[in-house]
Amino acid sequence: MPDTPPRPHNFSVPAPFYWSVRAVKASAPFFVGLGNLETRMLARRLATQRVDRPVYICGLPRAGTTITLQMLSEHPDVATHKYADFLMPYMPYVWNTVFPRIPVDAMKKPVPRIHRDRIQVTRDSAEMGEEILWEHFFPHIHDEANYTALDATTSNAAFERFYSEHLRKLALVRGRNRYISKAIMCFTRMPYLRKMFPDARFLLYMRNPIDHVASLTKQDRIWDEIERDDPRQIEIIELTGHHEFGRNQVMANLGRPEELREIRRLFDEGKWAESRARYWAYAYDFVSRQLDADPELADRVCVVRYEDLVDDSFRTIDRILTHAELRPEPFAAAREAYAKKLTHPTYYKPQFTMAEIESIASATRDVAKRFDYDVDAIAQRVGATDAPAQAAQAPPA
Repeated sequence: MPDTPPRPHNFSVPAPFYWSVRAVKASAPFFVGLGNLETRMLARRLATQRVDRPVYICGLPRAGTTITLQMLSEHPDVATHKYADFLMPYMPYVWNTVFPRIPVDAMKKPVPRIHRDRIQVTRDSAEMGEEILWEHFFPHIHDEANYTALDATTSNAAFERFYSEHLRKLALVRGRNRYISKAIMCFTRMPYLRKMFPDARFLLYMRNPIDHVASLTKQDRIWDEIERDDPRQIEIIELTGHHEFGRNQVMANLGRPEELREIRRLFDEGKWAESRARYWAYAYDFVSRQLDADPELADRVCVVRYEDLVDDSFRTIDRILTHAELRPEPFAAAREAYAKKLTHPTYYKPQFTMAEIESIASATRDVAKRFDYDVDAIAQRVGATDAPAQAAQAPPA
């Protein structure tokens, strides 16, 4: 189990932010109605606005999705959601016109993310913002008892209209025409999104399973600690559509429910490393099979491996820009800056017992091969720790 870095400056949730998010969540139908009113007010300006080749950054978390979103948000053509949008996700045009004029100092200066991962953010930093809309229009989308994946047979006219209008309003208020989203769960929705937007692009992120499991279980420990110390932080994260870590995490039901139940059982028993490894294989096996069965969709997907992003940054960033069809010329300075600063984490290292390494390798070996990972070679490089067998398990509740 990886050690967590020393606790940085406390990330706290300002009371007005907390209560505002709770109120908006509780009154979602009312605010959806206001969002529709906003659309009617902007009808003339939206008439010529279209959703142009949206890009979805997806895959399991802790694989480089956030840093990629921050990087691409610096492209002059790109519109994204921001942290401030969590306060009012249903009326992007009015909110982004009014909020900058409100004399509130919260998060004006950079603060460390709650993840303790070297990334600092402000209220204007790009972030995953659309999951709130998915949750409203698909109420069971984060219920493990229900099949999660959405495909070309999915139909939700109210969502499709509202979502398309939302993206056009966001582009209008940002003055940029290319929408990019860190929508990690959209790896389960790619065929549906392609049906809505035939020119959509997908950046599918992944990481070698041993390092990935190490990073995921590190976050689970941090979430466990935060939930004990300040449960309001976890609540606000869940209210804004994030359900990736900790005891309350929600896994995607992608079929084979007996397998998912076993993964959940392992997690609930505190066998986090084995559970995370099996879920890694469960998720990426689903994606691999889907892409094999749908070559047209596969052409829309660019697989980005975390190791390539860090170790071969210039080439990988160029591949991302090409796939997303983003102009490289105005992005040259940002490309140079990010290529130089992308590095492997030094604040923790994978620390697993031999039994845990063997369980991770066994669970992920076959799926990892499809993405050119040699798990056994990686396991040999990482090696086992002398820690006792319980080291990677969850602390007692």
